[in-house]
Amino acid sequence: MLPIHRLRDPPPMSSSDGTKELWCLTHGMRRLVLAEFVLDAQTIQDLTDKNTALRRNMDSIDDQLYSHNLHMRRECEVRVVSLPPRGSARTRQGTCRHSP
Repeated sequence: MLPIHRLRDPPPMSSSDGTKELWCLTHGMRRLVLAEFVLDAQTIQDLTDKNTALRRNMDSIDDQLYSHNLHMRRECEVRVVSLPPRGSARTRQGTCRHSP
């Protein structure tokens, strides 16, 4: 097996090079490409997972801001309940401090 630095920048091949060395070079290059592909796929998966976590965090912050906004507008105690899958929004209100 050839070292990785030789696979990334292979030496020029001449017609006198043996079939075995050529096979080793191409096989090694395939393994290198596959290894880099796996690393890229793992990086993409990690970024996707982080993106999902960040979206959940942003949704939570949006819910808090929405609740705060309702509270400030109506001067009522409002609790926002998370949306059920494919459901509609629901809010629960307590008693208002001031009647409109």
